[in-house]
Amino acid sequence: MESIQKYILERSADASDDEFVEQLNDLIEKGGEKSCQIAMRCLTNLELSSEESRKCWDDVLIHRQKMKNLLGREVKLMTVMCDYLCSQAKVLKNPQLVEINAFDKVVKESTHDGLTGLCNRAYFSEALEHQIILSGRHDDDLSVLFFDVDNFKDINDTYGHLIGDDALIRIAELIRQEARTSDVVARYGGEEFVVLMPHTDYISALVLGERIRLKIAQDEFEIDGANFRLTVSGGIASFPMHAETSEDLLNMADSALYQAKGAGKNNISLFKEDKRRFLRTRLNSVVKIKEMGFHVSPTLAGVSKDICVGGILFENEEALPIGSIIQVSIMICQEEPTLLVGTVVRVEAFGPNSYDIGMAISFKEMEKNAKDEISKFLIGQSKKCVREDER
Repeated sequence: MESIQKYILERSADASDDEFVEQLNDLIEKGGEKSCQIAMRCLTNLELSSEESRKCWDDVLIHRQKMKNLLGREVKLMTVMCDYLCSQAKVLKNPQLVEINAFDKVVKESTHDGLTGLCNRAYFSEALEHQIILSGRHDDDLSVLFFDVDNFKDINDTYGHLIGDDALIRIAELIRQEARTSDVVARYGGEEFVVLMPHTDYISALVLGERIRLKIAQDEFEIDGANFRLTVSGGIASFPMHAETSEDLLNMADSALYQAKGAGKNNISLFKEDKRRFLRTRLNSVVKIKEMGFHVSPTLAGVSKDICVGGILFENEEALPIGSIIQVSIMICQEEPTLLVGTVVRVEAFGPNSYDIGMAISFKEMEKNAKDEISKFLIGQSKKCVREDER
């Protein structure tokens, strides 16, 4: 949806109508039933249903070809649309010419937050509805990340609202820098921000959330002579794992946010529907850590602190990159060590050579690792058989 709107609004005045129509048709076909509705709204500012929008767009293309044949020359798409909507569809009663720059300004004001330049709450809600439909259709993951600035009232009370506004602008920029191009970043209200992450499971969302949290926590704000630091807390919920409607998904991400606040702030929490499933217990055991994908990477030694079904926390002398895939060997309750595979989602420094590493266990990665090793073995055996046959 966002790509269609962006394509239409950023279209060059010198662009060929034929190329524009062809590319727009491709985007509409890829975007699903609501995409044509978005395109028609951007082109005409009319609120039509998905079915009405599709029929109208198809009729406009037919009308365009008829006008070109009758006049024997190219006819601008906007001219065709105005003629069709006034004379045939009769949905425009009193059209007016509007300069595109003025129209762009109106559109931006209706979809973006005036202070931070991020998407506004209304635009985000519409994008979330659309992405949930697409994720459901393609059996895909989708995650929502809620952020709230910790103790923001203290900034307003101490330095004033103008400094507070500048701080919100800076935080918005830091979130935008870390977010991916496919993400929708919005100011949800006050000091709340939200990130919509299509094609993203909860572990990947946690990695991104931690990266944003650290970026903000490490940034020193210098605004009009005031120097201070800010932190954010965040909550994550995923579709379809936690909820299947936009309203439920937002409520659950919001609930996870308040779990993060209650846990001491400056952290990210995943929504936990049943806390008993995520029972965490202390475990003091030597662990061996190795980054996956690099056979020459050293094996590090650490000490576990606690463990649950979804992850493990251990102390290590070296910081590990957030998002990296690692394997951990640990003695849990049997004689042989257990090999865990997962993603580094949290890194906290407590001294020059002391880091707490949080790893989310990924059973998919464990399965993938096993399959990769078996594949390598089978390929090796196949090559060995070929060499023996050649002899």
